[in-house]
Amino acid sequence: MMANTWNIASCLVCVIGIVLAAPATVKLPKGFVQCKKSDPKLGECIKNSLSYAVPHLVKGVPSLGLLPIDPLRITALGIDQGSGPVSIKLNFRDLDISNIGTVIIKEVTADLNNNHFTFDLEFEKPITLDGHYDVKGKVIILPITGDGLSKIILDNLKAKINLYLKPVVRNGVTYMDISEIVLKFTTTKMHLKLDNLFKGDKALGNNMNTFLNENWSEILGELQSSFENALAAAFGGIAQQFFHKVPFNQVFQE
Repeated sequence: MMANTWNIASCLVCVIGIVLAAPATVKLPKGFVQCKKSDPKLGECIKNSLSYAVPHLVKGVPSLGLLPIDPLRITALGIDQGSGPVSIKLNFRDLDISNIGTVIIKEVTADLNNNHFTFDLEFEKPITLDGHYDVKGKVIILPITGDGLSKIILDNLKAKINLYLKPVVRNGVTYMDISEIVLKFTTTKMHLKLDNLFKGDKALGNNMNTFLNENWSEILGELQSSFENALAAAFGGIAQQFFHKVPFNQVFQE
């Protein structure tokens, strides 16, 4: 098993800011549609509600303390891959994830008895990650070092998110906390561009970038779980901020 380490705490803090211990109750913001727990088509209602809410979330929701999320900034993401075909230490800084707002919510399933929700998502535009990187290690058979700007593009991204909530009572009001969030994704192509590889040696850098793109599937197979964990932490942070301030009975009617 490969060892992947990354700092969830840093990621969440940078995405949503410091969560206050006792927030003031906030009503469901404009653009969010309330669903009834008894609705036989509850999943469809949640799907429609989220679809209506996406444009508002993209712009930010000041009443919830949510900043604009397209692009979404992840301040730090570290991958420590100790063994296997890809054996590297790869760190990203100030990573901006763009085109989140092009999400299409394909299906939602809701199990309110167990507070479990599943979301199937697609994105109309490629998801792009821009930021700074530094890397040292080995990719398949070649050594790699570098420190500079990076761009990663994921074509035709599809994602499945499993969200698990737990009720918490604060000042007599029931809210929901996220107990777990699991994100998995597929893509038809990953494009990579790492500037300033090998201390700026253009010939070596161009050859390595060509090699990375020709072998993108094998490389992604080794690193994908770390990217999935980082995206889950980022989206989980946004969802937690929402549930932390909006009482559960405003999200779902009895």
